[in-house]
Amino acid sequence: MSNWFERNSLYIGLAAAWTAMLGSLYFSEVLGYIPCTLCWYQRILMYPLAGILAVGLLRRDRGVSFYVLPFSLLGMGFSTYHYLIQKTTIFGGETSCQVGVPCTTVWIDWLGFITIPLLALVAFVIITIMALISLQAPAEVEDIEAHEATPWLAVGGVIGALLIVFGLLAFVNRPAAASSESEPPPVTMLSAEEATDAEAMPADGAGGETSGEADGAALYAASCAGCHGADLTGIAGLGNSLVTSAVVKTYDDETLLLLIRNGRTADDPGHGSSVPMPPNGGNPNLSDAELLAITQYIRSQTQ
Repeated sequence: MSNWFERNSLYIGLAAAWTAMLGSLYFSEVLGYIPCTLCWYQRILMYPLAGILAVGLLRRDRGVSFYVLPFSLLGMGFSTYHYLIQKTTIFGGETSCQVGVPCTTVWIDWLGFITIPLLALVAFVIITIMALISLQAPAEVEDIEAHEATPWLAVGGVIGALLIVFGLLAFVNRPAAASSESEPPPVTMLSAEEATDAEAMPADGAGGETSGEADGAALYAASCAGCHGADLTGIAGLGNSLVTSAVVKTYDDETLLLLIRNGRTADDPGHGSSVPMPPNGGNPNLSDAELLAITQYIRSQTQ
């Protein structure tokens, strides 16, 4: 088994690199998740690995691991930092993402802890481990006659299989054609527990720690300003202006709260932007009380 890993470690790394690259393109180009600054740094480090590993394997270059490790180790650092600012407060409220989509935006939150930076981190870790295994493999392992055959079939098989898988995913999840009718987005009714929380929240002007303007402003800055702008006037190519938004002016608090909680797809006919709006502003941990505080802050700034 150890010899098998030593002979095939770089093929496993190749599969991890291509899975990460195609997965990131699937998230951004098919699902419409806009990469933040740190996402781009991770892409800059991951995408070359897909090519370096493929060419190194095709040329049977035993030194390919030395080219791989600087990229994968740096990628591990960026992915770890990105995951920590999404899931912890270790680095406080300030991050390197000050323009565009916030780096704290959580596009996916599978099982409550799996986010895109964590997926990238796993890929970088796998690539790093496989490169280290390849480095320590004895020369005679790489000289096994069966392994001396041209690697075109193996490399092409790995890449071809992944292209087929992600091609099918892209086809199945391709964006639907937008309707010409402008309709408000569907609203999911509050559950009994959520309704109880909402009823317990203080009304406009009634005070209260979570519904105060100061709290709403902080929550808006953390979850919404990256796309809609600090002054609520929108950011070109990302979020619409809330100052002139008919939704803000016509929807009641509960409907506006639910719209924020549900998010909006890029092809939503009433959205007016080519960029999807993530549920809860990209923060799945926001409570109804905090979402109401955001809606009240938005109203206080757009009246």
